[in-house]
Amino acid sequence: MVLEHPESADAVRQAVQAIAPDIVMHLAGSSSASSYAQLYQANVVFAANLMDAASSMDRAPRVLLVGSAAEYGAVPESQLPVTEDFHCRPNTVYGISKLAQTHHAAVAAARGLPVTVARLFNPIGEGMPESLALGSFAAQIARMGAEGGILRTGDLDVVRDFIDVDVAAEALVEIALRHHGGGEIVNVCTGQGRTLLELTQRLIAVSRLPVAHAHDSSRIGNSSVRSFIGDPSRLRSLGFDPTPFDVDLLLGRILEAARRRDQAE
Repeated sequence: MVLEHPESADAVRQAVQAIAPDIVMHLAGSSSASSYAQLYQANVVFAANLMDAASSMDRAPRVLLVGSAAEYGAVPESQLPVTEDFHCRPNTVYGISKLAQTHHAAVAAARGLPVTVARLFNPIGEGMPESLALGSFAAQIARMGAEGGILRTGDLDVVRDFIDVDVAAEALVEIALRHHGGGEIVNVCTGQGRTLLELTQRLIAVSRLPVAHAHDSSRIGNSSVRSFIGDPSRLRSLGFDPTPFDVDLLLGRILEAARRRDQAE
C-alpha cells in the first residue's frame, strides 16, 4: 500500500487499520528539507500520526521507530562510547527533529503502545547518496577514467561508529522481533570508531586507480563533533552482536554500485 498523504492523520489511521499489522517498522524520514516545517513533517508529524493510529487498534502492533545518533549532540570524550542514558543535547536541526520523534514515542509508550526506538549510528553501504561523505567520494572516483584523478574532500580527521547497512537492517529486524516496547531506546552501532581518513584511504586503495587527495575547505560536514562512538551493550543484551565489517569488501561494493549508477546516467 502506498500512502499518498502521510501528513494526514486520517490517512495514516485508515492505512494501519486496513493492514492490521503485528509489527510496524517506521524508517521514513529525511535528513534535510527546504524548511523546518517540512523536516518536522517528515520526522515528527508522520511518526506521531503513525503511533496514534497504532494506539487506536483493538490490538496495538509493536512499533519500531528508527532514530538517529544525531539526537545525542556533542558527547564529551570521557563519556564515549555513549549509552542510551546520556542526556541528549542535539546540535543540528535534524537531530532535534529526531529527538522530538523519540519524545513522542515516550508519550505513546506511557499510554500503553509497545514502541521502541532504534537509535541508528552511521550506516554505510551500496547506494549511499552523494550528500554523505563516503557516497560523495565513491561517486567522484566512479567518474574517473583509468588515468585516475583528484578526490576532493572536506575534513577527514573525524571518528565515527560506522556500521554495515546490511548489519544495521538485520539489527532493526531483531529489535522489532525481540523487544516489547516501553519506549526504550536501543543504540544500533558497533562500539568501534574508525576515522573517515582511514576509510577514504582504503576506498582509494580498492579503486586501484592513481587517485590524489585534495582538501577542499568548502566541503563542510553536517556536524562539528570530532569523535562519536556508541555503546552496543543494550543491543547485545537482545542477543544480537553487530559484527565488525570487512572494510575493503564493503568499500568495494560501495564503489562498484557508484560505478554502475554512473554508467546508467
